[in-house]
Amino acid sequence: MYSSGESEGSDNETSSVNPETMLDKIKRNVPGTTTLSFGFFLRNMDMTDDGWWEELGRDVSNNTHLKNVYLNEGALNDHTVSLLFRGLTRSASITKMNLLENGLSATGVRSMVPFLQNTAHLRWLDLDDNNLQSEGFNLLLR
Repeated sequence: MYSSGESEGSDNETSSVNPETMLDKIKRNVPGTTTLSFGFFLRNMDMTDDGWWEELGRDVSNNTHLKNVYLNEGALNDHTVSLLFRGLTRSASITKMNLLENGLSATGVRSMVPFLQNTAHLRWLDLDDNNLQSEGFNLLLR
């Protein structure tokens, strides 16, 4: 699973926080940590354990301060998004989710449906530059 060292304060500037520190703040539900933002950074981290993605999903679900989730630019694929959304089943705080440029297909979207049905606050979902095709769009519109 993932873990990292302690972080100081509640720095909300994602550009100045390393990935491990950001994940630790999300796991510990640190006030002021409102954004999870990873793109190509995730490709350089060791996430070979499928449980890592599910744990991240659970931590995001349990976080009450997180408003924005940006996992884009190849951070995910159909397999990892299904693991992430196995843990991420609900959220009372997320309002914006950016999953663009991940090559997701209808398979990946299918795993997101329970979350989308159980979140009342999500106002913006960006799935641009994926491979959803008509089947994926139909799943989103149900």
